[in-house]
Amino acid sequence: MVNLYEVLKNYPSLSKQLNCKGMLFTNYDCPQTASKEKFYVECSYIAYVISGRRIFHKNSKSWELKEGSCVFVKKGAHISEKPPTEGWCVMVFFIPDNFLKQLISENKNSLSLTNLSVEADDMVLPLDVNELSRSFFVSMLPYFTQTDPPPENLLELKFKELVLSLLTNQKNKHFLSYLSHLCNEANPSLTEIMQNNFAFNLTLQEYAKLACKSVPTFKREFKKIFNDSPAKWVLKKRLTLATELLGNTSQTVAEIGYECGFENQTHFSRVFKEKMGASPLQFRTKFQTAG
Repeated sequence: MVNLYEVLKNYPSLSKQLNCKGMLFTNYDCPQTASKEKFYVECSYIAYVISGRRIFHKNSKSWELKEGSCVFVKKGAHISEKPPTEGWCVMVFFIPDNFLKQLISENKNSLSLTNLSVEADDMVLPLDVNELSRSFFVSMLPYFTQTDPPPENLLELKFKELVLSLLTNQKNKHFLSYLSHLCNEANPSLTEIMQNNFAFNLTLQEYAKLACKSVPTFKREFKKIFNDSPAKWVLKKRLTLATELLGNTSQTVAEIGYECGFENQTHFSRVFKEKMGASPLQFRTKFQTAG
């Protein structure tokens, strides 16, 4: 599992970057070599694709990101698929929740925050890019190449310009709906965080960080909600997902094990047989015969 935010922040040689009050602007050519890679981000981000293509996967859904695409990716984990021979040059803006909340609060009188019934539950929210937003991305490129970094107050204004240019686009009401919901909740839903990320090998500390809680508080509230330990609950959810994929898809055992968060096919097969009384292949054969 690659912590994308930490890697880019701690290894500046991998990207052109600008920092401002916990926010991070980056422009880089993705070094991904594997056909599929799992990424974890502790901070939501907006990505604008300059060239190339990637396919993001999460919770049995997929999003194709190609030249000119713009998306808002919520904090958490996802799978990035690299099509053969495809590079990927992308501009990424990591934006903490607190900054987004403050921005909405400061501009609530100019934003249409009432009657927002548009759903925005997906991990990845595709965003429409109009001429205003497109001109913003073009205007950012010189900031990465100038010798002296721009002052922080200017970068902060650029962050606000980016988000507001997207929010004022009527085709991005789902983005506004999500940020409005973010402002109205004291802390992220622990249930939502676990349902969205159980298939990824996150540490207890990483789950707690996504929930904006200390580890002891996270464990205590987790027990109260699920009446189980995080490790046992996660394993049950992964096995349930695996049985669904074995019975309803043509994916290989290795692909299913990877998608469900197991370390490798051997680990998946061993745990599955131990808990379900049959190997993944035996379970699939029995399911198909019964059908």
